[in-house]
Amino acid sequence: MWYNLTMEFCNCCPRHCLADRVKTAGYCGEYGLKVARASLHFWEEPPISGTRGSGTVFFSGCNLKCVYCQNYDISRGKGTLLTPGQLADVFKRLEDAGAHNINLVTASHFTDGITEAFGIYRPAIPVVYNCGGYESVGNLKRLEGIVDIYLPDFKYADNALAEKYSNAPDYAERCTLALSEMRRQQPQDIFDDGIMQKGMIIRHLVLPDAVDNTKRVLEWIKCNLSFDTYISVMGQYIPCGQAKEYPPLDRKLKPLEYKIALSYAEKLGFVNAFVQDEESADEAFVPDFDVSPVALK
Repeated sequence: MWYNLTMEFCNCCPRHCLADRVKTAGYCGEYGLKVARASLHFWEEPPISGTRGSGTVFFSGCNLKCVYCQNYDISRGKGTLLTPGQLADVFKRLEDAGAHNINLVTASHFTDGITEAFGIYRPAIPVVYNCGGYESVGNLKRLEGIVDIYLPDFKYADNALAEKYSNAPDYAERCTLALSEMRRQQPQDIFDDGIMQKGMIIRHLVLPDAVDNTKRVLEWIKCNLSFDTYISVMGQYIPCGQAKEYPPLDRKLKPLEYKIALSYAEKLGFVNAFVQDEESADEAFVPDFDVSPVALK
């Protein structure tokens, strides 16, 4: 079944592409409400995945389209169109399956359909907003009262890298404004038996030959939020998507590069940091997007 959003002249992300998404796709590549996979996911940070898994809904399309995207196939449009009612049913099925939370992955361009789905059914478990960090503050305000946990990337403090790898020369400014809004909405990090109920965890993927970018990201977080902000410094980079066309992204992260990043986080005094082991940089951790969303069963 096809479902077209009623929103016209899309302005929900910093691209401001103004596409009439009733009739055509926006910069994100999407117009309908499209999901690539919905399942229990065990590879998020421990307070998100827990023991029962995070009820993760991977949405199709993306407003960044990073050349090295681990979810390259779905960021370029792979998925199945749903109605808000079907999406609400997805939420309920994941909740019934024991999920610790409902985890919305790359969802900003579907805010209309998502808010409508939550109007149909609001699970009794936390809602996680898992995004690339390139967000509109206005769009985030529309999610206030719906999202309990923000799980954003902070990919770049270096806009030259952002332009080269994600065609987003204003990424740092947009992301930092978005992070401040997320912290405003969820000022406290609250846990129940080790599982996050409210709050924010900021992710940063260390890229090859970009440790200086990592240092600047960490510095901004400490200076503008706090040293006790929950961060996730990820060393899982592997060449995906078009990465082989963009050296040095055509290689894995060197252990020394990751070690330098972690040492700098420690030097800055971060006390709430999640880190990864070397085995995390493996294609085995990329979700299988060749299965049908649970909504279609």
